[in-house]
Amino acid sequence: MPGVLDLHYKTYESVPLDAMPPIGRPFDGTLRWLRDTRTHDRSLQRGPDDYPERDADAAELEALSPRLPLPPAFRLFIEDPTLRRHIRSATSCYLDLAQFVVGVSDGGVLIHFLSDQQSVLEWLLYVGPDGSEAVLVSLEHLGFDYGEGEESEPRRLIDLSNQPPALYVCSESFEEFLYRFWVENELFHRLAIDKTPLQALPDELRSYAEAYPRNATQPSTP
Repeated sequence: MPGVLDLHYKTYESVPLDAMPPIGRPFDGTLRWLRDTRTHDRSLQRGPDDYPERDADAAELEALSPRLPLPPAFRLFIEDPTLRRHIRSATSCYLDLAQFVVGVSDGGVLIHFLSDQQSVLEWLLYVGPDGSEAVLVSLEHLGFDYGEGEESEPRRLIDLSNQPPALYVCSESFEEFLYRFWVENELFHRLAIDKTPLQALPDELRSYAEAYPRNATQPSTP
């Protein structure tokens, strides 16, 4: 993103979670802030070339996790198809609830909800046994069964004490993740595609961009 972060032709860059810009707005689970933004023709709304394993809608969410106490913002975003039209993706990400929920040895679960079109990264919602939540990112296709035979059995349970897959925390709540995803993709499109000068951005986007760490790379969370 011009004037924010030079990725040197990388698809993604890693930034320490505690170095991310502060968020200057409260969240209440209603996603009103998202409804107040403009919609886009090219967005997370399913297009003709998107082939999710499980559509991100109310019926499929119920079939996947009928008894799970899900964060209100997550449930609302999946069940209301109009909301995804407000978010675009620089890397053509698309919504996908995957094939199954992955259990975690602490009693929590992981629900896949977002894929990168190039299969670089996969994003999952973690819901803890105490109702806690977080969004994690992984290089592994958790929640999918693409193989055949015993040697390619998918992970259905992650044992945190025994070589768990590489998982990185993106945010401590789904709504926080969604907000940062919206902000950073808006910055990319406005700065890199539309060639809008940094100082001409709306105050909220400009403040976030100006607070973005320029040299923080390790330890990292994609």
